[in-house]
Amino acid sequence: MKYKTINVMKHITFLLDDTIRPGAVFNLEGGLLHVNNSFCEKFVTNGKENIKDFFINPIINLWDDAISNIKRSENKTFEVNIRLVGNRVDVVKMHLAYFEDVQQVIALFDVPQSIVDKAEKTYIHAFRNSDSFMVVIDRDGTIYDVNDLHTSYFNLPKDYFVGKTVGAIVKLFPNDTELIVNYFKEVNLYGFAEITTKYIRNVNDVSYYQITTLYDCESQTYLIRMNDRTEEMAMEKRLAHSNSLSTIGELAASIAHEIRNPMTTLKGFVQLLKISATADTMKYLSVIDEEIDRMESILSEMLILSKPGLNEKTTFSLGVLVADMIQVVYPKALMDGITITQKDNILKDSLIVGDSDKIKQVLLNLFKNAIEAMTPGGNLSIFVNLDSPGKVILGVSDTGKGMDKYQVKKVFIPFFTTKSDGSGLGLPFVLKNIEEHGGTVTVESKVDIGTTFIVTFPSAMGCTSVTDTAEKRVLSL
Repeated sequence: MKYKTINVMKHITFLLDDTIRPGAVFNLEGGLLHVNNSFCEKFVTNGKENIKDFFINPIINLWDDAISNIKRSENKTFEVNIRLVGNRVDVVKMHLAYFEDVQQVIALFDVPQSIVDKAEKTYIHAFRNSDSFMVVIDRDGTIYDVNDLHTSYFNLPKDYFVGKTVGAIVKLFPNDTELIVNYFKEVNLYGFAEITTKYIRNVNDVSYYQITTLYDCESQTYLIRMNDRTEEMAMEKRLAHSNSLSTIGELAASIAHEIRNPMTTLKGFVQLLKISATADTMKYLSVIDEEIDRMESILSEMLILSKPGLNEKTTFSLGVLVADMIQVVYPKALMDGITITQKDNILKDSLIVGDSDKIKQVLLNLFKNAIEAMTPGGNLSIFVNLDSPGKVILGVSDTGKGMDKYQVKKVFIPFFTTKSDGSGLGLPFVLKNIEEHGGTVTVESKVDIGTTFIVTFPSAMGCTSVTDTAEKRVLSL
């Protein structure tokens, strides 16, 4: 009998361990013997010692009738009015179970959620599952909570934020410290502020975050929302480049006819003057002739930029095309004392779709720029490889004079050039055609060390494979 009683008590304890539903143990007279934590959180107790004291306008002898019923069956469910925390009276379902061995009754209650409860749960759900990084800060500037995007946005644990001051966020943007500090001052002044700034993980990984902060007077807390606008910023830059190239194209198309006619006339007269020119005069005429040729060259480059995108789409191997264009620039490299080092290229699997003539011109521009940036003894390194998912990668590196950060930012802007005789249209042409092929191009450069262009194209294969990256010197001097 003692063993059975112990088992009954264990069963009662197990039921009371329910962390969601309020639960309590009573004797047959309704006297309160034990309650769980949820019971204390939901119901107004105020020293009440009997279940009958919890009922509001109870039906006469409700408890006595309930006990009589559950003695005849295993359990019973009743609906009763009970005053809840927050001075709210609501209909609560009361599930009773009678344990004859110990002469005790256990009650579990189903309490309807209040509007406030639902609102809080909705808020928490939205906070946790937002696609923005969310931060809650109390009125003293201490971070109270963050959602789970702290890892994807900053690759930092939750402990970095929670319990720290708002200075922990300021430290994440060392290049814009003053801007961020002034931003939070504006929040304190107006209760709202918004800013877009960049977060630099390393030189090759920069993200742009739009930070919106709102102060809630009722709860006296600050809510910060960060949205990743990196892709949008990149798109805006591409549109800016596209617009500038489009403007040049319209300009080139409108003035081509007007310029070429007088240029043809000038060139003809120069040829006539050369027939009877003296040796001294011939020098000047040659200079004029060279400058006219240079004007025609610049105009031709502008007209190339004004032409529409892909003329004819074919599937071809970028690796094979690179090998062909290396042979084209090899004589110039040989004359300038430049070594061309080529990694093992993937030929069959480096297939892309596009206009091979345009890509030839892209390669020629990149190779010539690299050679012209170097002095004798320099090295031009070229590779074609595959990257996941389904990308063909072209790398062109030189050991030339390199560029500073300002020059790198301006390198694709039309008419910007570091060459004394350059037009500044070669690299804009490269960018335009790479983007028309669905590709991207990035530049890394250090002064007196060299420059690397990394170009990606969508693979026509739609898959990747493992390749041999061992270097071999295919063209050397």
